[in-house]
Amino acid sequence: MKKHLAFLLITGLLTFLSTSALASTTLHKLGRSPFYAPPLTGMTDLKNMVETSGPSIQKGFDKAGYPELYNIFMKEFPTTEIDEIELGKGEYLMWMFYRKNGKGPVKIAKDVTWANDKPFKAFRLYLTHENKRYEIVIPNICGNLALRAISDVPAVSLNNDPECRMTVTPENLFCGDSVTVDASESSDTDGSIASAIISILDSENKVVETKTLESPPFTGSLVVPCGDGYTVQTSVTDDRGATSTSPACAQSVSGHRHLVPVAAIGYMHLLDPANFLTVRGGLEYWFNEEFSVMGMLGYNYHFDGNQGDNAFSADVLALYHFSRYYVGGGIGFWNMDDNSYNLEQREILDGNNLDLILQVGARVYGEVDSFNVSLFGEARTFADSLDDLDVATRFMGGLLFRF
Repeated sequence: MKKHLAFLLITGLLTFLSTSALASTTLHKLGRSPFYAPPLTGMTDLKNMVETSGPSIQKGFDKAGYPELYNIFMKEFPTTEIDEIELGKGEYLMWMFYRKNGKGPVKIAKDVTWANDKPFKAFRLYLTHENKRYEIVIPNICGNLALRAISDVPAVSLNNDPECRMTVTPENLFCGDSVTVDASESSDTDGSIASAIISILDSENKVVETKTLESPPFTGSLVVPCGDGYTVQTSVTDDRGATSTSPACAQSVSGHRHLVPVAAIGYMHLLDPANFLTVRGGLEYWFNEEFSVMGMLGYNYHFDGNQGDNAFSADVLALYHFSRYYVGGGIGFWNMDDNSYNLEQREILDGNNLDLILQVGARVYGEVDSFNVSLFGEARTFADSLDDLDVATRFMGGLLFRF
């Protein structure tokens, strides 16, 4: 009989303890059994609680059945984002730390429901562990650290880098002119292009000018400095922050000078006959990549032939350029002692100092935006003696240097 009674008492006690452990908790008031006192009035108090309550917090996580969260909490707390929220009537907490009457060991209340009509303020932060997100709330009034919810961490899909494409126009231009940089053909396989950065870099990859384009069609202009060794470069960023460039988004550009020093040397033959070594120097002004005007002063050294003598010349030519070739014409001033001519020839040449000039050439070395050399041929005669071409017509071949 006594054994039977003892068995019933033990069974009843175990049942009571089990039921109590699994029972839910309904809260009407906070602060009677605080985990930490005094109340947390701000972030400074919250940080102080964490710094001074490490062992108790660890025991709380252990008793709540989440020992793995302690190290994560202590590691992430200094840098994680913490906000303040209000929890209203009916809010549910999976468990909560507390100390009975604010003293003694840490205890755990499970399945806690807030039943007061008046909401309470709490700090909130999130912890992440093994693809789970844990929402932790800490009521300001008592510091009773609690678990509000557990959710899955959304799988993060890989973000493919965007593909950068660029065109630069025009291809040939002069310093101080603008190029148009068009990145509108850039694309992103798993999103869209959000912005593009276009830049001009010098030969040392230092940025000379840069612009950010934040809306389609991602087209902008940049001013090209004088000289060569510059590069237009574009990078694009997609709607998820990935940035990329490519060899297709880098192009060399050079700014041609409008005014270019020129020099020429060549052999000139006078039909009458006479032979000259000609040296010239001057300037060429480029209006665009097709048209230029060249002015040159020259000295023509007479080294062979019965007619003519040393002569000074001054020429102005208008030139049309295409591919590596050019053609042009103009007028020139020719000042030569004509005492070697007979009387009849001198009557023809008397006062005829103005030349008509035709010239053709082809660039045989270098590029148009840097030092280059052209092979040229020239024909010239006195403007007032077109009926006597055999007396004053001169042909020349030589090299033209553009610096």
